[in-house]
Amino acid sequence: MAVSDEFNASIRPRADRRRGMAFLIEALIVLGFLMFALAVFVQLFSRAQIEGLKSNQLSEAVLVATNCAEEFSANPQGAEGTTTKGDFEVVCTVTPVKRAGGVLYEATIQVLSNSTQVFELRTSRYVSANRGGDVA
Repeated sequence: MAVSDEFNASIRPRADRRRGMAFLIEALIVLGFLMFALAVFVQLFSRAQIEGLKSNQLSEAVLVATNCAEEFSANPQGAEGTTTKGDFEVVCTVTPVKRAGGVLYEATIQVLSNSTQVFELRTSRYVSANRGGDVA
């Protein structure tokens, strides 16, 4: 029995080392997977943040363009030009087209941010020559 005890004692440290190495390898694989998953989630959340900021910018640009269109509707001749509203530059181009009964004013409203177009709106208004007002 002394031989088998001696044999078991010599094998046991090898088996313990193998178990320890297997645990370390498994821990490294799990750590690698977690790092990969974390990198993917960070990219997804950063892209979502960027898209959210773009969406907010577009919403604000639509609101600015709508306000400019309302100003154009109230006074088509005085709406043309470039203005700054908040972080945006608004360019309104008005083209009058003479008709038999009056003038059709067509406007193109561009909203720019850092010289990049964010939104564009086209609208028009007809002004009657008969009474100086709109035809209903």
